[in-house]
Amino acid sequence: MQDSHQTPPAYKGLLKQALIFTLALGLLWYAFKGIDFHDIWNYAKNLKPFPVVLVIVSGVFGNFLRSYRWTLLLRPLKPESEPKISQFNSFYAVAIGYGVNVFAPRGGEVARLLSICKSEKLPWAGVLPTLLIDRLLDVVFLLAVFGVTLLILPHAILNAMPWLKSGGLVLLLIVIVGLVALPSAGTISAKLLKITAFQRLLSENVRAKLFQLADQFNQGTLSLKNLSVLPLVTLVSICIWFTYWLNFYLMVLAFGLEDLIDASQCLIIFAIGSIGSLIPTPSSAGGFHLLVKEATVMTAKLNPAQAIAFATVLHFVTIIVVSLLPALVLWLYKRHRVNS
Repeated sequence: MQDSHQTPPAYKGLLKQALIFTLALGLLWYAFKGIDFHDIWNYAKNLKPFPVVLVIVSGVFGNFLRSYRWTLLLRPLKPESEPKISQFNSFYAVAIGYGVNVFAPRGGEVARLLSICKSEKLPWAGVLPTLLIDRLLDVVFLLAVFGVTLLILPHAILNAMPWLKSGGLVLLLIVIVGLVALPSAGTISAKLLKITAFQRLLSENVRAKLFQLADQFNQGTLSLKNLSVLPLVTLVSICIWFTYWLNFYLMVLAFGLEDLIDASQCLIIFAIGSIGSLIPTPSSAGGFHLLVKEATVMTAKLNPAQAIAFATVLHFVTIIVVSLLPALVLWLYKRHRVNS
């Protein structure tokens, strides 16, 4: 008999979505608090169009690079006798995933999984670990961005807090060690879990879940065990994150702020703003606006209205347009190809 006090799954899902949207609205309210919308419009309406077009191109290319990296991780799931993973199918799945994420936080991962499994006839149990590794690579390179950012902070800050520079070097060292160890992370974790000390500290249930996670790591990193693939994945990942930074700097040019925000300052704003994408709100709304605004005010001394205009247009172009436009175009193209 079902416990009468147990919350039904449907209500739990609705409650979770309500909390997510409430968080987004709260962060948006705080980001725009005390700012005249006419001032925001006055800054936004004078945008230079060409850099904005380049932001869209850079954003779509970054998503293409992500889909290419994913094909590298998916390679072991296809027997050598069968055709390789289609780059189009991978890019389509990534684009659809980002499109879904605009409306349903983290729902894009499910759409991406279902799309590639259907188009390439792959088992979802095999694809799922590659998504885990894909996200882990993002975490690793986000740490790398923070490491580099700590090294290029203004001299006044570094002189006052010299430990920040050491912290940046430590983060970069962790990234390098993490990338080298990543192909063997599952095997190493499984061996550690067999040590008597861990067996005493962890319950059987927890150890079973950790063994399962270690197995997923092994599945997701099969391609990385090829010595020629890991350097390629690393290079592609660097290029992906470069396009993300480039989106920010191109928007600086679109607003005509290049005299106030140079490349290194833009990296600081980018690093802080990237934290906003980790907040599970629809399209990173709210957290992205608030953090980019505050980082821009802090770094370039812009007035809040100009800073929030920058953050809002950047968010709309890089997250809404770059996510929805390719998804819609590819969906229409695929539908036309199926019907023709």
